[in-house]
Amino acid sequence: MLFVQEIDLWYRKDVRYPEYANMRNSLKFVPVKTDNINPDCEVLYQYTSLYQSTGGIDKSREYYKGFGEEIFTAGSRDPMENLRNLINNVRIFKENENYKIMFCDDYFFVRNDLYFENRSGVSKRRGRNEGYWNNNSPFSYTDVINQTAFILTPDTYGRILYNDRIVMHHTEIWYYCIHTLNFINCDRNKFREKMFFRKVPDYEYKNMQYMKYC
Repeated sequence: MLFVQEIDLWYRKDVRYPEYANMRNSLKFVPVKTDNINPDCEVLYQYTSLYQSTGGIDKSREYYKGFGEEIFTAGSRDPMENLRNLINNVRIFKENENYKIMFCDDYFFVRNDLYFENRSGVSKRRGRNEGYWNNNSPFSYTDVINQTAFILTPDTYGRILYNDRIVMHHTEIWYYCIHTLNFINCDRNKFREKMFFRKVPDYEYKNMQYMKYC
């Protein structure tokens, strides 16, 4: 079974200074509520949204979601469909007892969809596209990143780090976000409150862009 923990840490430019940056960079995991495990799912996903201000870091939202085999897909060219059914910017494939974790750019296909208007400040992520020549891939023939981050064998732990910048059009306020995703391939009986608290994972993948403060 695969456990995924995503932490989205949002902040504004008033906390761009080193002491606040050190606080952000030190936050790589949060506790897990052990009573939220779903014994019937293939992938258990925990999402936690945090907001940093000059007064500290506070939790604004948290939820859990179980996925079945339907998550083992490359997705589609419809960003709203991917948003509903998949983990953003991540693709997961099961290979026997292993899980292949891929990093991609789900914003690449966004054009004029109203939901994504406030993400117009996000830079396109480019890099190796493993589905470029695959006619059945939603990433075919596009200049977009879609590459394997790592393959998790049983009892291994991986982490993906990437960042974002968005602007709220009605306020013209810029927000910045650090996304941290922790992955563990292990049996259900190893589910613990602090299962993500090992400081150094077996694998780490980063896609951190330079974010100019606006």
